[in-house]
Amino acid sequence: MTKRISALLLAVLLATPVLTAQWWKVTLPEDVWLTQVGITAHGAYLMHDARFSLPQAPMCCEPYQSSTAGSMSVSAFVRQEITKHVRLNIRGSYVPMAGTFTQDQSIFVTGAIRGLTRSTLETSMTFVGGEILADVRVADPIRLMAGVTIGTLSGATFSQREDLIQPGTGTFENGRRTRNESRGVALQNVSTSHMGATFGVGYDIPMTENHSVVVTPEFLYTAALGDNISGVSWRTNMVRLGASIAFSLNAPQPPTPVERRREEIVDSLIVRIAPDAEEYRTKGQERIVLDTVVDADLVVITERVSRIDTVYIPEPPVINAAIRARAIDEKGALQDVFTINVTTQYVTEALPILPAIFFDGQSITISPRYRQVSKSSEFDLPSVPPRTTSVHREILNILGERLKLSPAMTIQLRGTADPTTENADCNLARSRAVAVKDYLTRVWGIEDARITITAGAGSCAPDRVTRRMSEEGYAENRRVEISSNDLALLASVAKRRFNEARTVNPPRLQFDPAGTSTKFITDWTLEARSGQTQLFSKSGKGLPEVVTQDLPLTTAELMTSGMPVDVELKVKGIRRSSAEATTKINVRKDTANIELERLTLTLFEVASDEISAIAEEQIKSFVENVPAGSTVVVRGFADMLGNAEFNKKLSQKRAESVCATIRKHLRKRVDLQCNDIATDRFPPGIESYNTPEERFLSRTVQIEVKKSRK
Repeated sequence: MTKRISALLLAVLLATPVLTAQWWKVTLPEDVWLTQVGITAHGAYLMHDARFSLPQAPMCCEPYQSSTAGSMSVSAFVRQEITKHVRLNIRGSYVPMAGTFTQDQSIFVTGAIRGLTRSTLETSMTFVGGEILADVRVADPIRLMAGVTIGTLSGATFSQREDLIQPGTGTFENGRRTRNESRGVALQNVSTSHMGATFGVGYDIPMTENHSVVVTPEFLYTAALGDNISGVSWRTNMVRLGASIAFSLNAPQPPTPVERRREEIVDSLIVRIAPDAEEYRTKGQERIVLDTVVDADLVVITERVSRIDTVYIPEPPVINAAIRARAIDEKGALQDVFTINVTTQYVTEALPILPAIFFDGQSITISPRYRQVSKSSEFDLPSVPPRTTSVHREILNILGERLKLSPAMTIQLRGTADPTTENADCNLARSRAVAVKDYLTRVWGIEDARITITAGAGSCAPDRVTRRMSEEGYAENRRVEISSNDLALLASVAKRRFNEARTVNPPRLQFDPAGTSTKFITDWTLEARSGQTQLFSKSGKGLPEVVTQDLPLTTAELMTSGMPVDVELKVKGIRRSSAEATTKINVRKDTANIELERLTLTLFEVASDEISAIAEEQIKSFVENVPAGSTVVVRGFADMLGNAEFNKKLSQKRAESVCATIRKHLRKRVDLQCNDIATDRFPPGIESYNTPEERFLSRTVQIEVKKSRK
């Protein structure tokens, strides 16, 4: 399907004024034979080619030889183009021509002693004359020059003397060390007509567009064709390097600049293509119309271009989402129609304190698994969830609050290090204890004297080492152990009554996205909520997949309000497309009429069933309030990392030890059950064995008192 839309795209491209040979007027420098006047300035290098002695200034023995000197020259010139490649150049030049000649000669002085004299001749003259040069443009802008130089030498004078160089003492016959001395004597027989042949190369640089001003760097060589003085072998050749500046008398008027502009008028023809194709454009054939506007100082040429482009645009994709929820029963069968049944029971539980803080390998920094506050007012114990792991996460703040409220309490900290991976390093162990002490003093303001760090001697492994040769075992030995002069510091957290999920059926759910689009989808998210509480969320790339979700008791506890579970599938596709689908699962909550009162003991060491003093005190306090005729269930747990049969026997022994302690302190008739052993599931409040604290909290015995709910 095509649809034509009129879209006007006006793009005005303003070109800068052209500064080269782009003119409105047609008279160019190449069209005119230029007549130019100007001046030149050169540095000159004089080369005196000589072998002479002056008749006016006799000297002994050898004549003067060649010498060199520096000078300068200035010229005024007129030059005329004969063609655009050949021009005639007439110059009037002025060149000072000085020279200094020296000649050393051997002589005999008194007593036949050999000596050395030096004759020095200094000359000065000026060349005034003209040059006629023809220059040819061989490759624009390079020009070769050749011609003659004709002039006269004027103001020619000389000075001469002969000096005694050796020996260092003695004089000439005149009593001095200088003889034959003369100054400023006019040279005789100077050539009145001085000629030379000149050759050179130049490089024209126009300074204006119409060549009204041209600068030419140039190099010239002049070879003298005659002697400077008649009858004397003395010629002066000359090399000149400099530049000329020429002003054209008949240069054309500066051209009118041309400004070019371009305007584009584009219509678009829209063609819809597949959603997963890429958008592209093809340009149509251009129609060009030129419009020229001539002004006094500017010519504007506007190029108006019109065309029709074809634009291929992908169709917006249409995607849809669908989600279907099914129950999976204990046997793995699927049920299309179902309700999530959650049974709950009111529980009053005293949550235990685990008197240890665990550290990462080789670390002295308190783990982020433990909540740390910046000031004590940020801690609120009633807001801590009623779970053993949540209580342990707050152990630093619970200890700090109890120490702050009871000034007579003291606390002992003993750091330990793993003997296998940390070599039971006492420095490492002590630094861990110092980190705990620092937190209690800095945040909770506990006096330094109330906190004692117990140092190890030689080895700082725990007294009861976890000997499992694995990272799980090593991690349990990296800790700070806590003790106190007052058992109340490590007493269970005060009893709290809450509604605990006991069972959930079905045990797992399946979410099937059948009916969701199978094309154009890039990613998806599946989320389930109970009211404002998220139960779980999963996401992925590409097409959504069938999701199987377990319903553990921790998830069931989020559904104890009985509100329906809202499940939403969101899919996103290409071109920012999206779709959503929802389904609702009803939840039925059933609260048992029997209420539990629970005490959890977590003071068992690894592979031990020994009841500690703290545990015995907790049991004694707990059974004092058990009503006569109640049912008391003692349930033993062990972590599932070891041998299953060993764990079962260990759990039984722990339960029997607790039952013996209950019988020791119980003065009422109750139904005491000591054979409920749980080695195939986590204790309440424990979700994994990933951390050492979770494994310690699983080595426990729970005492439950069943009574009717009021």
